[in-house]
Amino acid sequence: MKLSDVGFHPVDSSLIPSDPKSLPRAPRRLMELMLKGSPSSAETTSKSWSLDFCLTPKEFQPSPTTPEQVGSTVFEQTTLSDPFDPNAYALGTGTLTTLPSSAVFRSIGYKSTALPEFSDLGIPFDERRGVISNDGLGGRVLHEGRGRDASVSLDGTTTFPGLYCAGWVKRGPTGVIASTMEDAFATADAIAEDWNARKRPFLNFGGGGGGKVDGWEGVQRDVGVDTKRVVDWAGWRKIDDAERERGRLSGRERDKFTKTADMLAVLG
Repeated sequence: MKLSDVGFHPVDSSLIPSDPKSLPRAPRRLMELMLKGSPSSAETTSKSWSLDFCLTPKEFQPSPTTPEQVGSTVFEQTTLSDPFDPNAYALGTGTLTTLPSSAVFRSIGYKSTALPEFSDLGIPFDERRGVISNDGLGGRVLHEGRGRDASVSLDGTTTFPGLYCAGWVKRGPTGVIASTMEDAFATADAIAEDWNARKRPFLNFGGGGGGKVDGWEGVQRDVGVDTKRVVDWAGWRKIDDAERERGRLSGRERDKFTKTADMLAVLG
C-alpha cells in the first residue's frame, strides 16, 4: 500500500462487512487495510493496482501486435449468493468485461469429487461445491438418513460416528496454508471432543463386512496398555533447559536431542 507513486483502487464496498470490528483479528485487519487503501490516489499516481473479485475468466485473447502472446482476458461478472457466507457460491450474470493482461498466472484450487462408495454408504456429497456435507467447523460428516450407524447431536444434526473431513473437501478450495491448518485444528478439536464425550465413532458403516470394526475399542485398549512415557509441561521444561545447556557448551542457542531415549533420559 505504501509503494512510492503507486495507487490502490478501492475494493467493491459490497464485499466488505459494514462492521469489520466484529470480525476475528486476521480478517478484521485485512478488511481495515482494504478500507484504508494507499496514501496516494490511483488517479494521481503513475502506476496503480486493484483487487478485482467476482470475475470468472472465459477467454484469453492474443495481443494485437504479438499474436503468440496474450493481450487481454475476457471475464464474466458474477455475484455471490451471500458475500459474507463462507459457503457462498458464485452466480454468473452474463455480463462480460475485458481486462488487458500481458501475463496470466493460474492460481486456483481444485474441486473435489466424490468417491464411488459414498452413495452406497449414505455419505452426502455436494457436487456443486465439491465438498462432503458436514456440520461445519468440526467437520463431522453428515448422514443422509437416521439408520443404525447414525448419531444425532443435540442440535438435531445426523452425523456418521467417527467420520470426519478437513481441508478443501470440507469447505471448498479457499484460503491459504494457514487457513487449512486452522481448519485441521478445528476438526481435531471435534475428534477430541467426541473422545471426551465417550462417543463410539469407529463403527462399521454397513458397506461390506459384518459387525463392528475394531477401531474405537482398539484405541481404548491401546491407551490402556500404552507404556510410552507421557511428557507433561514440567517435563518439557526440563528437556528445554537441557537442550539449551547443551547448546551453551557448544556455543549455540540450543543443541537438540536427536534420539527419543536421550530426551526422555533427562526426566530420570
